[in-house]
Amino acid sequence: MINNSSNTIEVAKFSNCIHGDKALTGNVGDTVLNANSNREYAAFINNSSYDITLILGDKSKGAIGRGIVLKPRGSYEINQSNLYVGKVSAISANNCKLIFTECTE
Repeated sequence: MINNSSNTIEVAKFSNCIHGDKALTGNVGDTVLNANSNREYAAFINNSSYDITLILGDKSKGAIGRGIVLKPRGSYEINQSNLYVGKVSAISANNCKLIFTECTE
């Protein structure tokens, strides 16, 4: 989990990570990450003041509030416990920005 490590568990190490942000236009779904069969980890952080809905799949598969809703200052992780290697999209009712990281081994 983000900011949640313990000395009793092995820390995951990745050789390649990309970091970026995605500007979202209000009421318009957009692709954040393309499908990646090598994905081992991804994190999404909502630093905006508005809800952002993550869609596991193409932007046409979800809508505002129909997906994983990230509240302002909220986050979501894809890791070995819930590994998803498909496309990730997002939508918000307002113009805002979604921060992301994707790692491969």
